[in-house]
Amino acid sequence: MRAFTHCDLVTGKVGIAMPKILLTGFEPWDHWSHNPSGDIAMALNGEMIGGCDIVSAILPVVHGEDIAIVKPLIAAHKPLAVVSLGLHGSASVLHIERVAVNLKMVGGADHPVVDGGPDAYFATLPTRQMVMAIEDVAHVPAKLTYSAGTFLCNHIMYGVLHHVFVSGLDVKSGFIHLPPTPDMVLGTGKTSMALADMQRGVVAALQVIAEQLNVSAI
Repeated sequence: MRAFTHCDLVTGKVGIAMPKILLTGFEPWDHWSHNPSGDIAMALNGEMIGGCDIVSAILPVVHGEDIAIVKPLIAAHKPLAVVSLGLHGSASVLHIERVAVNLKMVGGADHPVVDGGPDAYFATLPTRQMVMAIEDVAHVPAKLTYSAGTFLCNHIMYGVLHHVFVSGLDVKSGFIHLPPTPDMVLGTGKTSMALADMQRGVVAALQVIAEQLNVSAI
C-alpha cells in the first residue's frame, strides 16, 4: 500500500515563511513490517530544527515514482536542502553517503537512473560535519560511506542531485542509510539500532545542515 504525506506551508511569523528542509523516507518493502526511514521522516514532520521547518514525505519503493513525488515538493516548498533516508538491511551504524551512481538494478540487469546522465554525483550536504555531529552531539555511531547501492536509495539520491543540477537550483542534497530496528531482525543475529537512537542521530545531522546553510537556530 502506497503512503504519501507532506506538511503544508508553515509560517513562524505572520506573512513570513520559515526556511525548510525536505526530509524523505520510504514505505515498508519486501518482508519488512515497517521502515525506520519512513518512521523517522514522519516523526519529524512539522518540527523546527536549527531554524528550519521540516517537511516530510514517504516515498513508494518504485523506480521513477520516488523522484516524481519529490520534484513537485521541491518546487512547492523551495527547501534549502533535501535529505533522503533509507533502510540498509545489514547496517549497524548510520551511513552518511558521499556518492550516488547512475546505475540501477532492475530484473537482474543494469540500467541508468537517467539516460545520458553523469556517471555519478557527490552529495552536496556537509557530510563530514554530519558524521561528527551524529557521533559527538547525539552519541550515535555513524560513518561516511561511498556506495548508496543500486536500489531505490541510490535512485532517489542520484535523482534529486540530478534534478537540482539540471534545474540550476541552489538546494543541497544527500542521503542517510539507517540500520534495521531490533524487532526487524529478531532471531536472525543481524545488527540493529533502536529507532530513538537513529532519530536522535538524524536530528543532529539536520541541525548541522541548517547551521552550514547559515540558518540561525531558534
